Amino acid sequence: MNPVIALLPALFATIPAHQDSMPAAAATATPAFAPVEARDTASLTAHLESFAKANAGRASLRVAAKSPVDRPIHLLTLAEDVSTADAQPAILVLAGMDGHRWSTTEAALALADRIVRDWPSGLEGITVHVVARGNPDPAEAFARGTRRAYSGDGISHDNDKDGPGDEDPPRDLNGDGLVTQMRKSGEAMPWTKPAMVSDPADARLMRAPKAAEGELPTWTVWTEGIDADADGRIGEDWVGGIDPERNFPHRWPEFEDEAGVYPLLAPESKWLADFVIARPRLVGAVVLGRHDTVVNVPDARQRTPHGMPWMIDEADAAAYAELAKAFREVTGQSRAAGADTSGSFVAWMNAQRGIPTFASTLWGRPDLPDAPKPPEGTPAPPAPSDPEEAAWLRYSDEMRGGRGFVPWTKQPHPQLFEVEVGGWVPGFRENPPVDEVAGLAAKHAQFLERLAAARPKVTLAEPTVTALGPGLWRVETSIANTGRLPTVMRGGRAEGVAQAHVVRISVPVDRIRSGKRVQVMRGLDAGAQERFTWIVSAAQGEAVTVEVVHAGRVEASHAFVDGKRVAAQAATEAAAEGTAKTGGGR
Repeated sequence: MNPVIALLPALFATIPAHQDSMPAAAATATPAFAPVEARDTASLTAHLESFAKANAGRASLRVAAKSPVDRPIHLLTLAEDVSTADAQPAILVLAGMDGHRWSTTEAALALADRIVRDWPSGLEGITVHVVARGNPDPAEAFARGTRRAYSGDGISHDNDKDGPGDEDPPRDLNGDGLVTQMRKSGEAMPWTKPAMVSDPADARLMRAPKAAEGELPTWTVWTEGIDADADGRIGEDWVGGIDPERNFPHRWPEFEDEAGVYPLLAPESKWLADFVIARPRLVGAVVLGRHDTVVNVPDARQRTPHGMPWMIDEADAAAYAELAKAFREVTGQSRAAGADTSGSFVAWMNAQRGIPTFASTLWGRPDLPDAPKPPEGTPAPPAPSDPEEAAWLRYSDEMRGGRGFVPWTKQPHPQLFEVEVGGWVPGFRENPPVDEVAGLAAKHAQFLERLAAARPKVTLAEPTVTALGPGLWRVETSIANTGRLPTVMRGGRAEGVAQAHVVRISVPVDRIRSGKRVQVMRGLDAGAQERFTWIVSAAQGEAVTVEVVHAGRVEASHAFVDGKRVAAQAATEAAAEGTAKTGGGR
């Protein structure tokens, strides 16, 4: 057996989660959630159903969608009183979009457990929707089959455009349960010519040759596999097809193989889009996965060719950066290897829906102790071509017992005669040790509190009513956002897709002498205030109401009769009496 694989049970063992910073009062007879590494769909479903049943007053569970091969995508909804969940501001936590990033699902489950055990004061009045595994097909394959770094769902797809689909997948040639890489020195016609060299700093690492220094390529590197369809390519038509995190409309990478033939084709991305659109009270989201917008904040000056924000607009940058800074303060994370966000959920949410959404890789490579200096008079070793790759290798060797890298080992090959198989263990760099997941989830739960505290808060000032003459009144009020985030970010305002705040006065249009009866606010910046003035005619005893409406719901209302403030019930009765006297109204 490969020596690295012999160590995998220790790497993936189930270890009790950290409970640091958990208040003692929150302890119950029920054991705390313990993250595991190899959780299949059946185990996840059983856990979620048990969790929802045990916390019936604060948690509800439903199957929101199905994957292409009929695996459930669960939506777990948390609230202090779950019966009021839909009426409250809400935050979405999305995880499990990458098959090999098992830790994001476990972190989402640990986060939900922590919240329900001791509902934080910072989340009072907030609904938290948790999608622990948004892309179940590759996650199931990683949990129960050969492990490889892959995020495509179960849709059959012709990756190499030769007619058949899924006919030339990567293969585990050495039987170690992993799909890593294979390399061969010299020519291997008709397959790809050599294009890589071994890094002089560490021969395990591969890099492009430095032509300026006269280096010639000596190695060809492939994903582990064979050329099953005899087309001169190896392992290029893998099982499954669309990566949901490349299938959202914003900056959709249409020519990429896994992006789908049109946006929102994947069931996983389509239901998420529908979910967001159907919930106008969604005030923010956190995505645990391959993308990072909190350690490395996106450049707000960057725009698409059509003038849309690349991720966030310059006018929203300060508010967004403030929350990203809060993330770093809470988590202590200072390093994240985020992937390209083209076609991602986080890009679509920020730039097109206008909902502040923060993407976290959950962890980053830990800091390493300084490397020992060579003895005096000894030549310094060559510097690695990719310092980050070299640092990960040091982390694997010195802090994880070499678990992260499969040593290159000779392996017979049916077409190439002999190759060397090895490389990074799938998921090693993407996932923290399992015993660190609960602690990381606790820190992300604290960030949810920061996000909830910063959410937009729209208030309608009590109107000032001034008599200008018999039955003639000046009505003045203002609407303000006292939160630290905008109600809608600039991208959502430009698209006009987000629910607006509507300020309206109840007086019929033909009795408004000045001002608009209905005024639409597409977005309010943090700390912004808008003033409104009307001059209206109102008969003696007639109730006049000023209100702000959002998503068809009255969020705030003030009423007065003859210039004096009255309660809502009195205003309703006065309005009914006035209608009866006049025989109707507009």
